[in-house]
Amino acid sequence: MFNKLRSRFILMILGGAIFSIVLVSIITNITLFRKFDLYMRDEQGKRLEEVVQLVEQSYAFHNGWTEGALENIRLSPLIDNFDINIRDAEDHLIFTHYMESTMIQMHNEMMGKMGQGMMGRNHFGMMRNNSRGENYTIDQHDLLFNNESIGKISIGFIGPFLVSEREIVFARGINISIFYGAIISVVAAIFLGMYSSKVFSRPILQITEAANHIRQGKLDTKIEIPNNVLELQELSRSINHLAKSLGDQEGLRKRLTSDISHELRTPLTVLQSHIEAMSDGIWEPTKDKLDICKNEVIRLIKLVEELKYLTDIESHKLTLEMKQYCLSKDLNEIIESFRYQFQNKGIIIHHAIDQDIYIYADKNKIKQVFMNLLSNALKFTNSGGSVNVGMVEQRGEIEITVEDTGSGIEHEDLPYIFERFYRGDISRNRKTGGTGIGLTITKNLIESHGGRISVESKKGKGTKFTILLPSKG
Repeated sequence: MFNKLRSRFILMILGGAIFSIVLVSIITNITLFRKFDLYMRDEQGKRLEEVVQLVEQSYAFHNGWTEGALENIRLSPLIDNFDINIRDAEDHLIFTHYMESTMIQMHNEMMGKMGQGMMGRNHFGMMRNNSRGENYTIDQHDLLFNNESIGKISIGFIGPFLVSEREIVFARGINISIFYGAIISVVAAIFLGMYSSKVFSRPILQITEAANHIRQGKLDTKIEIPNNVLELQELSRSINHLAKSLGDQEGLRKRLTSDISHELRTPLTVLQSHIEAMSDGIWEPTKDKLDICKNEVIRLIKLVEELKYLTDIESHKLTLEMKQYCLSKDLNEIIESFRYQFQNKGIIIHHAIDQDIYIYADKNKIKQVFMNLLSNALKFTNSGGSVNVGMVEQRGEIEITVEDTGSGIEHEDLPYIFERFYRGDISRNRKTGGTGIGLTITKNLIESHGGRISVESKKGKGTKFTILLPSKG
């Protein structure tokens, strides 16, 4: 499977690289020769101007169309690559020069090698003459001396411009450079593809296999990516975190099932034993026995109601009756309502609450949160202990803390105490009572108000709950 994935990866890289190389090579070739074409046309124009200047200067130096003037023109290398006809002011043909046939043949061969895209164009509106080929052009100019006409010159040449051996060598060198550049790029792309496949495909395959293991329920899967690609490292960490989270959730699910069965089994067992005893005539259906059955039924009803209440919160079906009210006054009243219970158990309760703190929230739901936390502090703090409640407002948030000196929570249990039915005591000692979902409800109520709740605890030292709520709605 790895080889198959690696081959696909290499083919993808090579395909993209070769396509890019070919495309760049074509564009480069077209662009360079277009520039070369413009350069040669400009050079040809300059050569034509030099021929015209040569003829006019020869006329001026020899004071007319003398034999010396014509001989000077004939001996000049500037006219070697042109057909020249010169006529005087009376339109008499006084000079003729023809380029060599070997030059014409060489030019046509060179132009054919360079490509037809550079041929077959007129230059400055020039005429064609098929006697020299379809690309033969004649350029005519008036000859002037002291701003007076002294005749006309016709200059014939092959193509839109004349290509010499030097230009052909230059153009051929460009083509060879582009070709070798493309070959080198393809070879580099092959090595890059092989290297990239080694860097990327193997980690991707490992991640895929890990994901398949997780899908099959092997939640102890863990992968390590031995390379420096940050994206792959982050992906591997995410996969490992996912596996751990799913493993934790699976453990919680199993524990939740066990806890629910325990919560239901105890009252149902009491009901069954009492009803069977009374049905068999072993017990008389006295008020005390019926009250026990009634209390167990009430426990079941309370458990079902709390589960439904929690489900409504989590599915956002719970309606919050939001209003502005003084949270300081409300929290003080809740503490006073618990004060007798704390004193009766021998627990000292302290509070440091800033006054006139207002909040936009559901008063009853927030009150339920504080009652749950104070109830837990009362249950898990022994006689002689203390509970401290504090509230301050700072940076747009209200911070409430409830700290006790109770039995505390094991470190490994801290991440799960807000889960339904979670109990740090595996034996599920029910001496403290409760259904095990109070903190779950508390967390969901806080979050439904846009707040956060956190916990700090040390076994045997005590527990501290911290709530942060937005001070304004």
